[in-house]
Amino acid sequence: MFLKVLLVIVFTMLFAGILYGSEESIEIIYFGHSMFLIKSSSVSIVTDPFNPAVGFPLPDVKADIVTVSHEHSDHNNVSLIKGNPVIVRGSIEAKGIKFTGIPSYHDNRGGTLRGNNTIIRWTLGGITFAHFGDYGEDELTEEQYEKLKGTDVVFIPVGGVYTIDASKALNIIQKISPKMAIVMHYRTDSYGLKVLASIEDIKKGDPWTRKDAIQDKDLKELPTDKDQDHIYGDTIKP
Repeated sequence: MFLKVLLVIVFTMLFAGILYGSEESIEIIYFGHSMFLIKSSSVSIVTDPFNPAVGFPLPDVKADIVTVSHEHSDHNNVSLIKGNPVIVRGSIEAKGIKFTGIPSYHDNRGGTLRGNNTIIRWTLGGITFAHFGDYGEDELTEEQYEKLKGTDVVFIPVGGVYTIDASKALNIIQKISPKMAIVMHYRTDSYGLKVLASIEDIKKGDPWTRKDAIQDKDLKELPTDKDQDHIYGDTIKP
């Protein structure tokens, strides 16, 4: 199965792409940390909204649904999101979309260091997504793998310290074999938690220099507004 690992460097900390599913196109916007906006023509979903302490510019965003992987303040700032969204923290149906919460840990010691984490999986526009939140286990359990098989797009942390690092993330990506993997929870020179690995250092790692990894130079610059200097994107077909 064709795999793309998406590495993004955007100085405004915004990434946008269009995914073409069997039913309609899906737009993804990346605001930094673990926060994305995924939207179709009928519904919009925000994942793990961060707080000011993370160091990214706080976006002005409205959504129908907000997913929260765990109750740490850099991932559960739901008051940031306008539109009176439905809050999804696990398995639930919202706005006609079935969300599945897959239990996991925020660390590799059974949650004794940082507690629980939920991988949230859903299908929108014929494309199945899985957001890993602050996944900290060294590898997928068999139960997690069985529930993640067939996922088209994964959002996975790579910054280490509080989550898995890039090497462990790559092993998980290879096991699930999605059509696209979008990395998150890292820092740049200007934004993000300083203790996390930088996206530049991650890109220098040998596994991430493979031919199937998209570098920022391969991303298309998309039209944007006056407040957002650069937005980058890519497309896939499931």
